[in-house]
Amino acid sequence: MNLFIGLDVGTSAVKGVLMSEEGDILAQGKRLTQFLHPQTDFIELSPEDHYRSVCDLIRELASSAPPGSSIAALSMAAASGNTLLTDDAGQPLTNIISWLDTRAVQEAHELLPDFDFKQVHPIVGWPWVGSFPLGHLAWLKAHAAETYHNASHYGMNSDYLLFRLSGKWGMDASTATTFYLQDQCKRRWHIPYLERLKISEKNLSALLPSGSVLGALTSRAAKDTNLSEKMLVVLGAFDHPCAARGTGMLQPGDLLLSCGTSWVGFYPLENRDLALSQTMLIDPFLTPNGPWGAMFSLARIGTKIDWYINHLILQPGDKFSDRHSVFNALAQQVPPGANGLYINPCRDISELPEKIAALNTRYTREEIARAVMEGTAFEMRRKIKELTEAGIPARRIAMVGGPAESPIWPRIVAEITGLELRLINGQNAGAVGAAILAGIGAGVFRDEIDAFSRMGAQASCISPSASAQNLYASLYETYILEAG
Repeated sequence: MNLFIGLDVGTSAVKGVLMSEEGDILAQGKRLTQFLHPQTDFIELSPEDHYRSVCDLIRELASSAPPGSSIAALSMAAASGNTLLTDDAGQPLTNIISWLDTRAVQEAHELLPDFDFKQVHPIVGWPWVGSFPLGHLAWLKAHAAETYHNASHYGMNSDYLLFRLSGKWGMDASTATTFYLQDQCKRRWHIPYLERLKISEKNLSALLPSGSVLGALTSRAAKDTNLSEKMLVVLGAFDHPCAARGTGMLQPGDLLLSCGTSWVGFYPLENRDLALSQTMLIDPFLTPNGPWGAMFSLARIGTKIDWYINHLILQPGDKFSDRHSVFNALAQQVPPGANGLYINPCRDISELPEKIAALNTRYTREEIARAVMEGTAFEMRRKIKELTEAGIPARRIAMVGGPAESPIWPRIVAEITGLELRLINGQNAGAVGAAILAGIGAGVFRDEIDAFSRMGAQASCISPSASAQNLYASLYETYILEAG
């Protein structure tokens, strides 16, 4: 029996699954990320600790392999955009600089004088963001010049992990998008950016399609992971495109909703220029033989939801560890419309001091809980409506992440958006998508559609009733007026 390991190397944690080619999840695990904060605005990771944490998780997953089975391949989804410089032996010269690190943000125009920031989006697929590798590398070139020019490889934590496992440097086109040095349409490094940074192509990873075999485990990595040297290391993808693979959201009209620190919507679509016109984040996804991927984000809305939970919903006696269970239970006790309370969780809380102060005196915590859930779904409806009018429709949703496991929130999202909603693979969707790519690399599956038809789990579907849709259509109009 062939087995596959899929990893989801996220920002705050690394998750993983051990899967059979029939789609059974035989084991799952998680390791939290440990950040370093050497200075104000600096957020880093130890490369060695990062690798050891991943190996520890792989060993845990591999220990659940049934007798007589074989772990054929491993791949990873990655919340990439985390910069690392190494020497000619692959030894780190710096810590991993996280995409959360903002050291370069305020200096962008000084670090990159006469740089056309507007052209970044059509070239690399994402708009300029100073906290990603193009900004990190410009900062290192200016402020750590000796280390920068002595480096033999410029990369990210994702290709470093793959190098430690396989002994080869490689990067897929999806992950490379977040590196900001790839011409996304041509699938090659963008020479003008390399020249600006004084980097040669020979000092970068080879660019290959997702699902390509990078190599087999090195003898050292085999010892570190307790796996066979025959196991293949396969290139994965950015985290949301991997989650789309893990939920079967592969066709135009599908919408993957990934709910975490931010709520990210991922659309497969045919027209890249249409995504550019809507300032969406573009992923190569299934091109050239299938659709592009395009993303929008309700940025950091999860953090703002947590603020409401921690400050206005939890009470003395509630366990902090049970906060999401409390949140769900309270919201279930209130009817649609939260008895007239409308909260826009996207709004900056510091802008609403009077309204925030009045909430606990005018409304119950049950009503606040329901209004926060509905406000998040209303904002999702607003964005879906905007993109539909621009020519990017959604016909069905798959919802993943922590909120997808709520007994009430997915139904609220379905009823407010008016779309059928599928629940599949939950918080493991990204890791399952990586396992699917591992299976493609191992030659077990022809492509993502073939793999999902054989490995995809049975989805639980929520279909909104006409009466619920009509009710929420009216409430949405009031929400727009009241909460803005």
